[in-house]
Amino acid sequence: MTDEKSRVQVSIRIRPLLKIDKNDKPIVHPLDETSLSLSDDKKAPKSYQFDHVLCGDQQSVYETIGRPMLEEAYKGFNVCLFAYGQTGSGKTYSLLGDISDEEKQGVAPRFVQELFDEAQRRVDEDTDLTIKVSLSMIEVYMEKVRDLLAPRQRGQEPEALEIHEDSNRRVYVKDASVHQVLGSERTMQLLRKGNANRQTAETKMNETSSRSHAIVQIAVTQEFATLEKKDLECTISLVDLAGSERQTKTESSGQHFEEAKKINHSLLMLGRALNSFSERKGNADSFISLRESKLTRLLSESFGGNSKTWMLATVSPTAYNAYETISTLDYASNAKAITNQVKVNSGLRSLELKELKMVVSILEKRLENVGRTRDAKQIELARLEEECQAMRAALQTAHSQELIKSKLQSACTRIREGNGMLRKRIEAASSGVMWPLDNIGAPLFFKGRCGISLKSVFLGQKCTFRIPIKADNGQGTTCKLIVQLFPVGENTTECTSGATVVGSDVRFVLHIVGAEGLPPNCSAHALCLVSLLNGKCSEFFSTITSENTTCPNWNYVRQFELGNVTSDIIDNYSSRDLFCFEIFWILGVK
Repeated sequence: MTDEKSRVQVSIRIRPLLKIDKNDKPIVHPLDETSLSLSDDKKAPKSYQFDHVLCGDQQSVYETIGRPMLEEAYKGFNVCLFAYGQTGSGKTYSLLGDISDEEKQGVAPRFVQELFDEAQRRVDEDTDLTIKVSLSMIEVYMEKVRDLLAPRQRGQEPEALEIHEDSNRRVYVKDASVHQVLGSERTMQLLRKGNANRQTAETKMNETSSRSHAIVQIAVTQEFATLEKKDLECTISLVDLAGSERQTKTESSGQHFEEAKKINHSLLMLGRALNSFSERKGNADSFISLRESKLTRLLSESFGGNSKTWMLATVSPTAYNAYETISTLDYASNAKAITNQVKVNSGLRSLELKELKMVVSILEKRLENVGRTRDAKQIELARLEEECQAMRAALQTAHSQELIKSKLQSACTRIREGNGMLRKRIEAASSGVMWPLDNIGAPLFFKGRCGISLKSVFLGQKCTFRIPIKADNGQGTTCKLIVQLFPVGENTTECTSGATVVGSDVRFVLHIVGAEGLPPNCSAHALCLVSLLNGKCSEFFSTITSENTTCPNWNYVRQFELGNVTSDIIDNYSSRDLFCFEIFWILGVK
């Protein structure tokens, strides 16, 4: 799909005057919906032009920024909103606000609510559509990346995580927890938890000043059951930058002073990156490496990359903060000149899975045709046997022994050839294998299945299973699937009852090691298709395809999490299979 250009959309929000501003003079004035003026006594008035100048309530901010972001996200575009401004100017209030107060909620909680409302509307309209949402939340504190949703122990420093790049050079945080969410309520809980875990401190400028940059990432996948519609996926990034500050105003010292140095350094590097990407600077500007700070590297996709980006810059209206306000407005002006190359993100993985399902359906239909052909050949065999009996009877009464002998030999030859071919086809069809019919090529094919529950996980056991594989007709085979299933995390002690994990989040790992005892004539290609049957929606994934072995080694590892486990969930997933494995062995088309 071709790329398109998308300019960064910049909005300025002017903070209302507060009690602490009563003796100060306002110098920032909105001119209209897209421009403002800054009138300092020391300088001539200066006007600024942006996409939006906001002075209204939280809902108007969401209507201006959040709703357009939501529309682009459901089209399959990556979207990003980052809030920037002086400490105490209203960044965190604009982005998060009071999550528990509907009127004071910021852009993020309103966005989450409408995200799931729109998902429900789309699913109701199209029964072929499944929408999946996951969330992660990290912070950059003192140039260390930390997971805001990971379990924490009192008095213990959170683990510092590493930034990596995948094969497509997309940046991600290794070992950051990813939480599958089914509704807005659970998502709000995670936002509250992550915001509560942020590093904050009281300064002279702000009682709850954020001492870290926070990044919320929401992944949305739209999967269709039919091949006629393309799956879509996108990443939504909501960034609350720590406030820029001057030590002479905040009067910070000690640890707070060191925090301020790191904050200002990362914001300086981000500002240089914005200046470098700005089209109005031309080619004269020197290249700025995005690896200069953790923040610029994490936001690399938002500036010059594959993302439609919005910036919300918050400013104080008073003369006391004139220096910081001018700096913020210049920062925003540079961002406004940046153009990204964006494209719709198609879910290639799910498309491959649907194509694989279609191949399976075709092979199953061919297998049914083999069964029907087998029945026809059995009828033909009976007819040939009757013909043979008739020829033997004719032999006793025929006058020409040589003619009778010749006909009999010819008939017997046809019977032997037909009998041999039929025997091969009957044996192949009985064992779930296809055989070439009437010179039409078809792959040798075997399909078996098995399943496993989570009983051992709830008991805290680390187990290796060799599960017998049954054919589709229910008959046992000599094949076995080798699977490891074990819990991970802090509370993984073995117990005699699953009741000990009620109310907690259970994380576990499924390791598909491989299989053994495959039929030698069906060992050219082998793979395992896994169905996750959680009662509400099914998820499918598959191993790699092994070749030319009767004991494939897939070594497929995947981690899962069950949030807020109840006794009903434990009983349900202990008494029935949560994972269904379908194993395919194919010789290949001749």
